[in-house]
Amino acid sequence: MLYGTPQRREHRAPGGALALFGSVIAAARPPGRRGSSGAGQHRSRAARSPDRQRSRAPRAPDRPRPRAVREPPRTAQFLVRGLAALILLALISLTAFFVLAGRNGGGNAEAGADPIAAGMLASRTVDAAPLTVEEIFPDSGTVRPAGTNPYRITLTHIDADCRSATSGDLGDLLVEHGCSQVVRAGLVAPYGDYRVTAGMFNLADAAGAVDVDDVLRHLVETGDGGLATLPAGRHDPDALPTAQVGWRTRGHYLLYCVINRPDDSLVAADDPYAARITDDLVDSYLGTTVLGRRAADAGA
Repeated sequence: MLYGTPQRREHRAPGGALALFGSVIAAARPPGRRGSSGAGQHRSRAARSPDRQRSRAPRAPDRPRPRAVREPPRTAQFLVRGLAALILLALISLTAFFVLAGRNGGGNAEAGADPIAAGMLASRTVDAAPLTVEEIFPDSGTVRPAGTNPYRITLTHIDADCRSATSGDLGDLLVEHGCSQVVRAGLVAPYGDYRVTAGMFNLADAAGAVDVDDVLRHLVETGDGGLATLPAGRHDPDALPTAQVGWRTRGHYLLYCVINRPDDSLVAADDPYAARITDDLVDSYLGTTVLGRRAADAGA
């Protein structure tokens, strides 16, 4: 701050007594001292006014203001939480629905409820009412599986001797497992005029129906046993079988159909009409409509 520091206007002494005091001090300095032209420039800090000292105090640097932390929009958070709650509630409701449906037999026989899951058709102990022709074929003229044209009924039959609807060793196998009834009908399919025999055997329990199911395929493939048509046709023991047979087990029942072409020619394994007939009569009509209704009535 000495020796030729340029004067600053803001630090020059104003006119008056203070200026005169500065001139006297400058005149009293020894000759040859440099900086004599800077009157007021080299005043001591003590001589400065308090106001001046305060004006020369260094300013504290501006501190950056803390930025507010942005929070995620609360609306979006509420929406996400609400959606998660709705999904959880839907899963709980769906689980409860299936549990109750299993206890009540599905509540709607026509909707494809599984009677085995309901436990209402596990045996004749819990499903004691005997079958009737009117229950299985309430319309004496037609059978109407869901989603297809009606099948024409030509003949119906009910018998307490299950052997009457079988051939070979199958009759004895059914009797061994407590078969008490067979109800069946002769039908004409709405496509191809295929002749069909469809019906069900009433066995003692579901375990026996499964045992018959395990053996039936072997009997049919070897020709040692099978299912008879209605009306009964001439049976040549040396002739190769031309019919196609389809069956399912549902609870303590064995459901079946025997399919023949109008000209008695071979019904091939990949015949599209045969597959459709089995689905219409065994799965849809007997398995879902008839037994589903029976399970619902038993659970009511």
